[in-house]
Amino acid sequence: MADSQTEPRRRMGWRGWTLIGVIAVLLIGGIVWGVLANSGSDQADPGASTSPGATPTPQPTEFETPSPGATDGVAKPDDGEEVPLDEPAPAVEGVVTEVTDIQSITAGNDIPGEPSGPAIQVTVRLTNGSEKAIDTAGANVTLTYGGDDRLPAAGLTGEGTSVWPSSIAAGASADAVFQFAVPSSPDGDVRVIVDILAAVPNVVFVGPRP
Repeated sequence: MADSQTEPRRRMGWRGWTLIGVIAVLLIGGIVWGVLANSGSDQADPGASTSPGATPTPQPTEFETPSPGATDGVAKPDDGEEVPLDEPAPAVEGVVTEVTDIQSITAGNDIPGEPSGPAIQVTVRLTNGSEKAIDTAGANVTLTYGGDDRLPAAGLTGEGTSVWPSSIAAGASADAVFQFAVPSSPDGDVRVIVDILAAVPNVVFVGPRP
């Protein structure tokens, strides 16, 4: 009778110990997993910011400085041979230049500050003998007086003056009228300098003062 009662107790004791062992293994595994997880997070990048509102530091960026664009300058050639006032100049780029009229006048004072008094009026004709239109938008005329002293005369504007059109067609011609303030006292020749194009020599006319 006593043996039959102790046998179930022995079986129940063995099972109990087995269950305790399983629980212990699970507990130990959980502890080990937690330690490893915490260790991995501690070895994360120490430079990473853990602040929720932190702004990342911008990294420097290097850019190559672009090279400035090169431009080819236009060198103005020396003036051509001097031509008498009453003769046409040799053709330049197909354009023949001539002084068709030069006279002494009294002019100026058409705009505030402009000198008034003795002046010289020059009419210059351009004839385009080339096969294409020529750009005359930048063409201009200047004048010097006093012979070899080559004193520059002040250009005048207003009534009686005119300019060439912006271009002259092939085979066509155009006149422009220029006025310059020139004192009556200096003697010597005058020079009329016609600048047609930036890349060609100026045409220079020389002759006695009218």
